[in-house]
Amino acid sequence: MWQRKETFTMSKKEIKETGEKQEKVLTKYDRKVQRRKEEKEREEREKRISMITGIVIVVALVCLVASFPIRTYLTVNGTFARVAGENISRVEFDYNYNLVKNEYVTQNGYMLSYFGLDLSRDLSTQMYTETLSWQDFFEEMAMDNLVNNKALKQQARDAGFTYDTAQEYAQYEKAMKDAASEAGVSLKEYVKQLYGPYATMSRLEGIVKETMVIGAYFDAMREERRPSGEEIQAYYEENMDSYDSVDYRVVTVNAELPTEPTELADPVEDETPGEGEGEGTEGEETPYQPSEAEIAAAMEEAREEADKEVKTVAREGELNENMKRSDAASLLRDWLFEEDRKAGDTTVIEDSTNHRYYVLAFEKRYLDQTPTANARVITTQEDNGQAILDEWTAGAATEESFGELADKYNATSGVEGGLYKGLVYDNMAQELKDWIFDSAREQGDTTVVTVPLGDTQTTYVMYYVGTNQPEWYLNIENTLLNQAMETYMEEISADCAVEDPKGNLNYLAVRAAQEAASQESQGSDSEGDQDGGDSQDSEGGQDSGDSQDSEGGQDSSDSQDGGEDQ
Repeated sequence: MWQRKETFTMSKKEIKETGEKQEKVLTKYDRKVQRRKEEKEREEREKRISMITGIVIVVALVCLVASFPIRTYLTVNGTFARVAGENISRVEFDYNYNLVKNEYVTQNGYMLSYFGLDLSRDLSTQMYTETLSWQDFFEEMAMDNLVNNKALKQQARDAGFTYDTAQEYAQYEKAMKDAASEAGVSLKEYVKQLYGPYATMSRLEGIVKETMVIGAYFDAMREERRPSGEEIQAYYEENMDSYDSVDYRVVTVNAELPTEPTELADPVEDETPGEGEGEGTEGEETPYQPSEAEIAAAMEEAREEADKEVKTVAREGELNENMKRSDAASLLRDWLFEEDRKAGDTTVIEDSTNHRYYVLAFEKRYLDQTPTANARVITTQEDNGQAILDEWTAGAATEESFGELADKYNATSGVEGGLYKGLVYDNMAQELKDWIFDSAREQGDTTVVTVPLGDTQTTYVMYYVGTNQPEWYLNIENTLLNQAMETYMEEISADCAVEDPKGNLNYLAVRAAQEAASQESQGSDSEGDQDGGDSQDSEGGQDSGDSQDSEGGQDSSDSQDGGEDQ
């Protein structure tokens, strides 16, 4: 195949130009101009790069600032967890978390140091148990609270239950404002301190109102389940020992233990005492420890004295009245509350631990029917008790108006209308009980009572409502009612599952690990039991069979032969 051969030639003009270019030499001036040109191009290039970078930074800052409200919105309105299929926001979770935490701290404040809890430190780094931190503990309580609330919410919705929250929420708003003012901070800051960093009054309004509806429905369900008088009486008859009272007299005879060695002392080895031997802390002499023989001798003498006291204890013994089983000394309870105990019975009970004897004389057993009392109370630390009472007198001067004043001045007490039911004589300051349980007290009576407490005092503005059922009756009623409500709550919340799609709840992982470990342990135990069963079938069964065939069977055969011989 033929290929076309192409040749390329340059014209004279092109040759001439090329030659000139090759022969041209750059001068110093040319290099200077070229250098300036390159520097200018570099400056322009850097300027463009700088401008582009600045634009990028500005855009990034704008995006970052713009993301703050977006992230807050997502946190506030996004799903923190789910309960019974309902999304729980971070605000709602924080609200419940802080409610249960604050209530726990209020109830156990003086014990927190014993629990090892320091509220000023990160709760997630302080352990409640070996596996749960204090934060886990409070989070679990918060979610339990939410489970109960959502279960009640569904029940209320299904029942068509309605409740007007307007008045209660207005009181709540006022209480929050007053509390913030008293704390010396703005309402906005106070709400954050109380319920978490994302909490505001507007964000909480729906949550708080929902809680109020749920609370009203819970009260309605509780009232429906209140036990009848017949149920209370039946419960009492099954648990009389827990509610009956006894009157008895007692004389305590203490054994006189020797304070120095006697002839019954343990022999002492002949040793040179070491430095400090025989001395207590800071050089104090250690009290003498009697020997067992010395203690036995002292107790024998005390017993003789106790036996003498039996004759006079019914007249001269110390009287103990209205003593419940739980109030009596543990050594005395069984004897005092024996079913067949009767007036005039006496006994001597030894207390070997404390080296003494109790000499008892039984008087009577009964069910205390003393009525309790109901009263409305306004509590104040200021010297304004009479002014509050005057304010009530100048108004409608009714029990209802007193309750309204109680809500006004008892903003943080948590007792609606200041109404306290079932007040018991023994459980209050003497100044209060003297007024409340005065036999001349009548419904509608009011007074101002001041109770000193160290260098301070507390003033109580009182409104007497009237008497109530005896303490035993109210205690049983509350016991049965709490049992009924506990059963009810377990039933309606059984299917309210907690979901943690974003892994916010560490306690769930801890509980899951515990459950897995428990199942694994049960599996191991089951395998061990199976092995034991196999061993029993083979070894134990064999032994049993061998024993029966050889020894037992032989005995039977021998007995039969003997019968024939006879």
